[in-house]
This record gives sequence, C-alpha cells and structure tokens, in this order.
Amino acid sequence: MASFRQFTALFASLLLAGPAVAAEPALTVETIVAKARAALASDPAALAKVRSLRFEFSALDDAGQTANTSTLTVVAPGYRLEKTDVPTTGAESAMGIGRLEGWVSRKSDRLAARSLRALPYENFRKMQDMAADDLAFFSPPAVGRGQATYQGAADIDGRKTHAVEYAYASGFRITRYFAADTFVLVASDQLTPKGELQRQKVEGVIVADGIAFPAKETVFVSGKKSGTVAYGRVTVNPELPAGLFDFPSF
Repeated sequence: MASFRQFTALFASLLLAGPAVAAEPALTVETIVAKARAALASDPAALAKVRSLRFEFSALDDAGQTANTSTLTVVAPGYRLEKTDVPTTGAESAMGIGRLEGWVSRKSDRLAARSLRALPYENFRKMQDMAADDLAFFSPPAVGRGQATYQGAADIDGRKTHAVEYAYASGFRITRYFAADTFVLVASDQLTPKGELQRQKVEGVIVADGIAFPAKETVFVSGKKSGTVAYGRVTVNPELPAGLFDFPSF
C-alpha cells in the first residue's frame, strides 16, 4: 500500500507540473545558416538561382560627400572584378581575377599612365574564395575548400548576435554576426593586410529580385571609424560583356 501511495503521489505531482517543455536545441552552423538565408529572401530557393551579382556603391567621407565610386562584379564559380573611380582627381583602380590569373591596375590622375601588374597566386586564390563567398549567401564553404564554425553568442552595440566564422583554405576568413532574434546580418569582421581588425556594421537593406542586401555599411578599423559605404544599386544575374575578366591590355 505504501508503494502504491508513493506512485500515486508521483503521478499527481507530474499532472500538476503540466506538460513537459522540450529543451531548446543547441544552435549549430546549419541552423543559423538556414535561418539567416531565410531572412534574406522570402523564397530561399531563389538564392540558388543567383549566378552573378553587380554592386554599385560609393565611399562617403565624414561630411557624407562621395569620396569615390565603385562597381564590384562577381560571377560563379569564382570570378571577381572591382573598379573604383575618384571623380575629383580622375584616379582609377581595378582588381580582378579571371579563370587562371589576377591583376591590379592603377592610374593616379587624369594625366598619368595606367600601371598594370599580376596578382601573386596566394592573393588570386583568396579573391576566388571571396567571390565564391559573396555568391554563397552565408552557406559554408564547399567540402575541401574550407569550413564554417559557430563561435558562440556576441554583443554588437547592445544587440545580441550569433557569430559564425568562415575559414577558407586559401587563408580568406570572415566572421559574420547574425541577430539572435531575426538572424539578419548585423556586422562582419575581417583582418586588414596589416593585421588590424576591420568591422563592417550593416545599416538598412536594399532589395533586389526579392533578396535583401546591405544598403549601407559603417567601417571601423581597430575600433575607430574608417568610413561609410553606401550601396546605390544591386543587380542580380546582370548581363556581362565578353572578356570582362580577361587580363587587360592597354
């Protein structure tokens, strides 16, 4: 009888406790990536149809005036070309990679001759991975190309985020911070060539073909504001001129 009373008392306490609440599953890279991709587009399947992107943006000075304008074009599987113009001086620069080689060209002013040099192979590989990463929409690197790891919770200006590091075999690394409540991109970290921490904080979004892209990013280097980048237009799967990624000749 005593054992029966113990059983009924236990059963009653379980009833009073109400239904069991399942424990919150531990966050994984896969879970964060899926939620972050869903935050980019109402139809995440549309992300897989993107084969190329063109970004048109401006660097703004402290007064909000345009310091230079740039166009960045990225194409699968790993082509990339960024061109920058300085309207006030006529200076130009470009950095691109094609199928087998990369290059940098510069012109210091309107009257100067344009210089051209090939990129070292290690820089070429990093830029290939940068292009692939731009088109991956937060997906981890392909097997053998690198990996993504969850770095835990982080605070960005009082906002709770989840940090994911993307590390490529070429040495290219970027850590992204996704909002804990909405999983939108809040900021990203990279190291500059000098080894300083560069943080880009996202401000607002611009929508192209149903996909959300950053509208503005404030850039900090070693904790100090370095500048602002404002995106005027993003084109999904743009028409590309023939020979765009060929090694240039002047």
